[in-house]
Amino acid sequence: MNPQVIEYYESLLKFEIMQKQFDNASKSLKELVEQYVGQDAVHEYDILTAYTNVMKELIG
Repeated sequence: MNPQVIEYYESLLKFEIMQKQFDNASKSLKELVEQYVGQDAVHEYDILTAYTNVMKELIG
């Protein structure tokens, strides 16, 4: 697990959440995660960890 990669993808996901609020983006976070994994399969576990962390933060 690479903390820098996780932090990077957490930031991307948070940015997408904020962007979605302003422009009603059609992609869900799950679709974005699938896209990120498709583009960076080497860091799949880190991306999934980032997604889990962001979801935990959103839920509380």
